[in-house]
Amino acid sequence: MTTEHHPTPDSPTAQDPQHDGGARCNGCGTSRRSFLERGALISAVGVASTVGLTACTDDIRAEDNAPSQHVGGTPTEAIQLAELPTGGLTTVKVEGRTLLISRPAEGEVHAFSAVCTHQGCTVAPNVENGEDVFSCPCHGSHFDTTTGVPYGGPAKQPLTEYTAGIDGDWVMVTL
Repeated sequence: MTTEHHPTPDSPTAQDPQHDGGARCNGCGTSRRSFLERGALISAVGVASTVGLTACTDDIRAEDNAPSQHVGGTPTEAIQLAELPTGGLTTVKVEGRTLLISRPAEGEVHAFSAVCTHQGCTVAPNVENGEDVFSCPCHGSHFDTTTGVPYGGPAKQPLTEYTAGIDGDWVMVTL
């Protein structure tokens, strides 16, 4: 003999349009379906915003947009020559810009932006495998200290070069 069960309006298994959990709540909250629909909508907006911001940031930081040569400006004192021996490398801040400066020979200096052309991290002088380099601590790009050209890591574009020279006791950089 089989028996059929017919839920009554007051039984816990009765379906209520206001509540999907099986228990009656007389409109006490959001249905499971409404909750999931709202969650999906909020997630979609969050993903779209993230994708939009990432695209904007990637475009700003894209290697193809990195200039290879700083154009124009005024020659500015960057560092006293006595503070940068021949063969030396240094980082200096000049008018709010962080610059990498190398002095490979007595009368030769080079200046570059310290902004990595890969993703905008700050590059610094370093010694790797016994060789002086400008290196990026974020993703391991290495740059030649006289040309700014990358030769290791993910960066493909050279560091932005500034016109640099020696004037008396100063290394001058055109900013």
